[in-house]
Amino acid sequence: MGKATTGQSKEFSRIDLRQVFVRVQQQMLANLDASHVFSHPTSCGAATERHWIDFLNRYLPERYRATSAFIIDSTGRCSRQIDIAIYDRFYSPLLFHHTEEPYIPVESVYAVFEVKQTLTSKWIKDAAAKAASVRALVRKPFRLPSAPEKSLQPILAGILSHDSIWAGPFESRMRHQLLRLSPDQQLDLGCSLRQSSFELTNGELNFSPPEESLIYFILSLTHRLQLQGTAPPVDLSLYAPRQHNPFDPSTCNL
Repeated sequence: MGKATTGQSKEFSRIDLRQVFVRVQQQMLANLDASHVFSHPTSCGAATERHWIDFLNRYLPERYRATSAFIIDSTGRCSRQIDIAIYDRFYSPLLFHHTEEPYIPVESVYAVFEVKQTLTSKWIKDAAAKAASVRALVRKPFRLPSAPEKSLQPILAGILSHDSIWAGPFESRMRHQLLRLSPDQQLDLGCSLRQSSFELTNGELNFSPPEESLIYFILSLTHRLQLQGTAPPVDLSLYAPRQHNPFDPSTCNL
């Protein structure tokens, strides 16, 4: 008989997940720094959005998908243009493709984010207004006869940026901005790569160390998405064109 082995097998190795995400954060910062080469603000903003969308689609579980979009409801109402919407890729049809930005039924949306190169008070207010425009939409999920009724979870909202305009303490500035928002404007999560990430839960606001802003954000976001459960199926019959309820993509606000 062979000798019994004791201790940890040499076949196992260790990985420092924090260091992995520190490297990912450094690469993300380099990508966003490179976006500044675009002299036109629109091109710079589009490049920044693309980096965040690619990051989310790489690190979120496969059931979720991130894209720029408009969010619509079955009454024909439409949100403002959303920089990043995270939606259910299994249950959600992407309706009315218009250029590169689809129209997503609100029942399939888990979260919306505003993306900016530099975080300012103005952009926080704008992100809050966009969050409110999505949360004001009517959600009418399809009920399966054999399944119990499921309550709708609140749509998450947040803001993502490369840097912030503030030279002073980041946390105190953000607390002042975030805690005065109304419930429909609430920003639940956010990340300013060079400063910190934040999460607002039950009125409590928590922040990450600067060097862990990206890993804190993606793990917090994934956890909050898990708590939401699966988005309900969309009742497509409610979105069918009707004389009294036509949907016109041109009515959506940019």
